[in-house]
Amino acid sequence: MQLVLGSTGSLGGAIVNELASTGKPVRALVRNPVKAGKVFASPDKVELVEGSVEDPQTLQRAFEGVDLFYNCINPPYYQQWSRLPEVHSRIIDAARRAKTRMVFPGNVYIYGHVSSGLVREDHPRNPCSKKGRIRLQLEEMFMARSREGEVPCVIVRFPDYYGPGLASSIVDGIFVSALKNKTARWYGRLDVMHEFIFIADAAKAMVMAGERPDAVGQDFNVPGPEPIRVRDWISLVYKQAGFEPKMTGTSRMTVRMTGLFSRLAREFAEMQYLTEEPLILDGTKFSRFFGTKYPARSYEDGIRETMTWLKERA
Repeated sequence: MQLVLGSTGSLGGAIVNELASTGKPVRALVRNPVKAGKVFASPDKVELVEGSVEDPQTLQRAFEGVDLFYNCINPPYYQQWSRLPEVHSRIIDAARRAKTRMVFPGNVYIYGHVSSGLVREDHPRNPCSKKGRIRLQLEEMFMARSREGEVPCVIVRFPDYYGPGLASSIVDGIFVSALKNKTARWYGRLDVMHEFIFIADAAKAMVMAGERPDAVGQDFNVPGPEPIRVRDWISLVYKQAGFEPKMTGTSRMTVRMTGLFSRLAREFAEMQYLTEEPLILDGTKFSRFFGTKYPARSYEDGIRETMTWLKERA
């Protein structure tokens, strides 16, 4: 049995759908079964455990008979991140008692400002934000527990997600703006090189990592199809929406000024370097280890699929 925590989030939901579509037994811990029924493509193929990771008894039930789990727990709002180490420590303790392996989605916050063209797994880890320091603390905790043989772990690290099911993100807002023929806002420089990964491709990479016990103790960077100027990526979104592109960037000074009145803007301000500086992942290690390359979807195909999904629900 494979368990997904954070199963109604963007990546967690995509992992549940990937596992269910390939016939693997999958269990999902959910707070809201009604929401889960809308997120999961085949809810009848998913075993649900209702409750919260905050409850030790619920965690114990969720981990019964599980030999592999995907830990996608991550609060949607930055101001909630301070509790992540405590929450994940509780999860790791439950996983240790269940004697199960873990796959965890990393992100690029741990690197801080990059010092090379393509960022490999051995790039210096110098987070320049409190969110980055929290993420690095989590990764170091997971790998330490893995080395001690308590919870074998593999980390798969991604750039920005996009695709069906995403919500409350800058990328999601661009799709919504394009669909409504309004001006898209990018909180950074429009001419910076960036990369994005289709959410279903990220889920496939996570599942591949889970299928390889010999991946334990390692981390892998999984890039987008190719680096692209943000301006060009947004133009592709508007093309699929059937409108001429309309977009605006936002300077760091503007975000900081907004932060005087908005806590959310203050939380984002320290992360804005990611939308103003290129940070491109090197996927060589992943490709060599797994003998294939992900993501498989081009930006054109991924954006088309995302826009089709949005139009069906408009």
